[in-house]
Amino acid sequence: MELEANLKLSLLSELYKNLLTDKQQKMLKDFLDNNLSISELAVEYNSTRQAVNDLLKRTFKTLEGYENKLGLLNKLESIKSKVNDSIDELNKKEINKKFIQVKLNEILEVL
Repeated sequence: MELEANLKLSLLSELYKNLLTDKQQKMLKDFLDNNLSISELAVEYNSTRQAVNDLLKRTFKTLEGYENKLGLLNKLESIKSKVNDSIDELNKKEINKKFIQVKLNEILEVL
């Protein structure tokens, strides 16, 4: 799995982990945070590689489904972008207060 996909899954996991089963949470943590391979997970959970692979795929789909319905990651990324734009504006010699006001209002709309 590529780094960008793992990063997104890690972020989705942080946002939605409480909506997963205990087994999904533990296995996902071991896979993403502890970098265990599917073979290592199979041994750790006394399961087959196929069963671990299937569980992870279902968990990934579940996380994506939550994001599609709730959109928390998209909202956080939008807020981060608007905050960064505002910080960039504040670092300028001549500050455009209207620009910052617009960005802050956009953040409030996202919330």
